Amino acid sequence: MSPLRRSLLSLAVIALSLAAAWVAWRLEPPPPPPPGAAAKPVLELPASDVRALSITSWQGVLRAHRAAAGWQVDEIRLGPGTSPAEPGTPPPSQQEVDQALDGLVREIVGMAEIDRFSPDGKPMSDFGLDPPQATIELALATGERRTLEIGELTVTTSALYARVIPGDDVFQIGSLVFNDVAAALFRLRALAVVPPGGDA
Repeated sequence: MSPLRRSLLSLAVIALSLAAAWVAWRLEPPPPPPPGAAAKPVLELPASDVRALSITSWQGVLRAHRAAAGWQVDEIRLGPGTSPAEPGTPPPSQQEVDQALDGLVREIVGMAEIDRFSPDGKPMSDFGLDPPQATIELALATGERRTLEIGELTVTTSALYARVIPGDDVFQIGSLVFNDVAAALFRLRALAVVPPGGDA
């Protein structure tokens, strides 16, 4: 074979290889989304639908509602492990209250569902849900109420059991929800009413 033909054949082989690689690339399925991208929120509703919030847990109590001027705090009671604000600490401004509660509501409604299953007749006490260690009740613009009950840590201690009322399934959610509640209580703690005994 002449050098010219060998060169042409080599070029043809290279062109065929490139074409095959391009076809394979086009036919290759897209990579799967990262685990967090496929996570479904436990509460499937926009934060703007929430008109009132009521949280009761070992961390304390927080009740608030939206008004025309922004969020209005109805009640704050700090749990035994939370230090009250220093005497003379000014109360948070309306902007600070709105930021704290808007952020808390966004975190709550965006909470990801790690797992979901039917309890299959098991008592809710098996999941730490009778009684729950925390309850988050949301009043919606439609007049409906959604209640998230949070139970104990799972066997692997990597998540918390929870359920949404109304509903029958049990969920697993991340434990960062308690960090979010603690952050809001800390930012708003100057509004907490301290009982006569001095404990919040």
